[in-house]
Amino acid sequence: MLFGYKKEFEKEHEKNGGMRMKNKIIAFLMMAALALGLAGCAGTNSPASGTAGKKTLYFIPIVDTGAYWSPMKKAAEDHARELGYNLVFKTSPPTESQKNEKHIGFLQEAVTNQAAGIAIAPMDPDMFDRKVREAKDAGIPIVTFDADVKSTENRVAYVGTDNRLAGEELGKQAAEYLKSKGITRGKLALAAVNLTQTTMTYRQEGIKKGFEAVMGADSANFTWLEAIQDNDQASESKRQLEGQITANPDMVAVFSLGSEGPDTGVMEAIKSQGKAGKIYHFGFDYTPTWENGVKDGLITGIVDQDSYLIGKTVIDILDKAVRGETVKNNYPIPVKWVDAAQIVEYGKIKQQQFTTETK
Repeated sequence: MLFGYKKEFEKEHEKNGGMRMKNKIIAFLMMAALALGLAGCAGTNSPASGTAGKKTLYFIPIVDTGAYWSPMKKAAEDHARELGYNLVFKTSPPTESQKNEKHIGFLQEAVTNQAAGIAIAPMDPDMFDRKVREAKDAGIPIVTFDADVKSTENRVAYVGTDNRLAGEELGKQAAEYLKSKGITRGKLALAAVNLTQTTMTYRQEGIKKGFEAVMGADSANFTWLEAIQDNDQASESKRQLEGQITANPDMVAVFSLGSEGPDTGVMEAIKSQGKAGKIYHFGFDYTPTWENGVKDGLITGIVDQDSYLIGKTVIDILDKAVRGETVKNNYPIPVKWVDAAQIVEYGKIKQQQFTTETK
């Protein structure tokens, strides 16, 4: 009797176990189908495809603040939207201690996420070279801007100013101005955010070359002081330049190589030392900050880059490369000399241009 009950129990257990197994299989298949469906959705919204099926471009400038970088960012965003791309914008603050490494990490992120294309302003031609090659090997077109990499065959194009030529233009204009004032000897100072950054080293080289070309034999009468680096901290360039002015009463000119820190710091140092109109100041790129120094004689003249055009051109060329069209190796954007008397009016034109183009 007990034996019979045992047989019945085993039959029932086998039956129920089979049902449970069948239910588990059905549940597993349903989960697998759901996972596949989700995976399909993820493919459309992945970083490479972007939102709502859009392809993604990475845009990696050195910073995103100031009158030079902000219009460039705006232009890139506007044009990418017009062309139907999702734009991923990556950068770090000027004070970032591991800035090169951080931006190389952004490059790796773009490669990992299978971006359709990458635009980057490399701060060091050697450090960024390998990672740019890896992106190329992964089939991702790269456009460099503002500065270039060492192995130019690994990127499809460069967009921006030739910083050596821009420096030459500023050096020539400065030399012409000093000669017009009868100045043919004295000390010369330089201030920049980062002296090892490629754009800054090229600008320094260009300034000295252009200055010497115009000064001729008299260039031997000038001494270039040790360049100032302030990491975009105006108080630091002000402090260092004040020290140089005190130690060198025969200083006749100073060059600020771009960005708000050195621009402001240099003007404040000239003002605090009572050297307005005695030490001439030559700068890079338009910023409303210059307008504060025009009246007091704290800025003599600048060379300006069309940064909005750079941002727009970068996206345009990257789009062509993504679509497999032939692009040129280099897209130079020229600079314009603007003396102090023209800066305020020039600023109005720049603002009108920016307002019109960003509608």
